[in-house]
Amino acid sequence: MTCALWADEMTARQTLEIAIQAARAAGEAICAAQKTGLAKGSGHDVVTAADGASERILCEHLAQAFPDHRIEGEEGAAIGPEESPRVWHLDPLDGTANFSRGIPHWAVSVGMAWRNKPVLGVIHAPKLGHTLTCIRGQGVWLDGKRLPKATDLDPDTRSWIVAVDWPWDLQERKRVNALLETMSGAIRQYKTYGSAALDCLNLARGWVDAYCITDVFPWDLCAGVAALHELGFSVADWEGQPWKLGRGAIRACRPGGQQQLDAWIQSI
Repeated sequence: MTCALWADEMTARQTLEIAIQAARAAGEAICAAQKTGLAKGSGHDVVTAADGASERILCEHLAQAFPDHRIEGEEGAAIGPEESPRVWHLDPLDGTANFSRGIPHWAVSVGMAWRNKPVLGVIHAPKLGHTLTCIRGQGVWLDGKRLPKATDLDPDTRSWIVAVDWPWDLQERKRVNALLETMSGAIRQYKTYGSAALDCLNLARGWVDAYCITDVFPWDLCAGVAALHELGFSVADWEGQPWKLGRGAIRACRPGGQQQLDAWIQSI
């Protein structure tokens, strides 16, 4: 990115370090809350006391360091000037349903967008022992080790592992189920981790080859898509158009898989 975003590389790295510190502090608070008991919601969507506590910690760290930035979070945070070109999108506990059952597949997701384009991200999964960090134009790191660019996907779809998840909208789940039915005889496996942030992390690290879901929010994907773009993954919506930050569908995959995935999606 140009100097309109950051004055220099050092400023970008300092910004990332503050985001990392915020995510780690939030993660520690969530882990502490899990030891003392969980306040559960009901129905399909679950919210715990840890979600709100984590978001407050993230907002405190970021607002203090960047008073001229906008901060928006899943649990309702809306801080800073609305006209700022720099917007933080926070998912304080991505994978709350997992967390509420003691399943370790959850993460704190801290992403920054510049003029609505994801440019920086932290995905911190303390129970899994992983932290993904990225700066557009400077690289992506997993636990401090730089990740390589995405390699081309095997043209034989029988080797593919595709991550999917269920949206909270029950009608949207039918579209995901239809995609799974379409792919079922053509791919090796599908995975459901219950966290959009971890789906992006697992795609970036090479555990899965693609990720598809019909209805997610900016806080779910800002950090993860910043990493995927930086690594050269193909990212689009379910119409095959370039993906834009906002609520909606996403299809992300290693290079070479987009044509087949788009054909499956558009056939349902």
